[in-house]
Amino acid sequence: MEKKTTDKKKKQGKSLTKKITGWLHLWLGLVSGIIVLVVTLSGTIFVFCDEIIDLCGGSAKYVQAPANTKKMSPEELLAKFHQQIPDRKAFYFDTYKEADRTFRVASATKPPKDKNAPKAGKPKGRGPRGVFAYHYLDPYTGKITGSTKSYEFFYIVAHIHAQLLAGKFGKTVVGVASIIFFVQLIGGLILWWPKKWNKTTRTAAFKIKSGTKWRRKNYDFHNVFGFYSLLPAVFITITGLIMAYKILTDLTQEAFGGIADAHKIAEKYEPKFDPEKKALSYADFVDKNFKKFPEARQFRMSIPRNDSATVYHVVAAKFIGLKSLASGKSMEANKYTGEEIQYPKEVIMHEVIEHMNFDLHVGYWGGMFGKIFTFVIGIICTSLPVTGFLIWWGRRKKSPKKATKVKNIHQHRKEHHEQPA
Repeated sequence: MEKKTTDKKKKQGKSLTKKITGWLHLWLGLVSGIIVLVVTLSGTIFVFCDEIIDLCGGSAKYVQAPANTKKMSPEELLAKFHQQIPDRKAFYFDTYKEADRTFRVASATKPPKDKNAPKAGKPKGRGPRGVFAYHYLDPYTGKITGSTKSYEFFYIVAHIHAQLLAGKFGKTVVGVASIIFFVQLIGGLILWWPKKWNKTTRTAAFKIKSGTKWRRKNYDFHNVFGFYSLLPAVFITITGLIMAYKILTDLTQEAFGGIADAHKIAEKYEPKFDPEKKALSYADFVDKNFKKFPEARQFRMSIPRNDSATVYHVVAAKFIGLKSLASGKSMEANKYTGEEIQYPKEVIMHEVIEHMNFDLHVGYWGGMFGKIFTFVIGIICTSLPVTGFLIWWGRRKKSPKKATKVKNIHQHRKEHHEQPA
């Protein structure tokens, strides 16, 4: 008798846990659903930003290389760029080892010098740099071969993902929605977990039943795909929260050997501005890095905002994307010597951890496989608020009479089985 009472309490306790979890799962989902959908969709789109940007470049990425003709220097090409488009300011360039590849310039519309200038004179776009774009130049003539604003598109997508284009307030909203999504994932696992493991429950938990109506099909999509995407979705959410909250960023840095205030420490190791010293030319940096990294096919270099800057950000790799690189190195270089600045171990680890966390979040960790895998998980995560809403809406629209009838049938069956033989 005592054993039966204990078993009954356990059963009731488990049922109560699922009831509470189900209630939270429903209302947290309804409250955060739209935000989660926007954040996951924008993040999913961003995964293939490099491939889309290259596709948008089209034929402008290539020229017919003339025989026995040397490419113009980066300084000459940047001067040609500003002559043709004076209303834009370049902030980095890409040059390639291949003779038929064009010179690419990343630029933005210039902000007005006068803060009180009329709105009509202000550049359209977000941020002080205005609207971003890529322009392709013939490296032998300096003529612009084409352009694409795909850079601006992905800049917007990234800021929708991080802050809904609403600054600090948007960042807070996204952070809270991400925490709710994390709780939803754990709650979903609790609701998914069958009371008993047998052939029927295993089939229902791991497979989508065929030949069912759309409501049941939608439920299975939500339930089954939600389970299969659980672990990677939790991982992506955690890496996103690490980027969103400074306290988590600092804890991660300290846990893996980095340091929180790395940028302040790094400044102590950077060269001081000396007007008497002559900086290396951009061409010197290109030649130096292509020789240092013979396997590199692409070189990127930041263009300093003012002459007093003493550090250039340079990247040499087989491929350099918007926020990624393959088989290469990113570094800060001394503008007077071209040599990599030797930062302390903690500062270097800070950059390694920061980039690794970003790569894990957006799927850059495993080349094309990592991108496809993250994209698929992103699609599933984007669908969860939609399928979840449809489950709730379907139950809400259910006929009360039909629901009562089904309930009475189940009750009758239960009473029949409980009758003594």
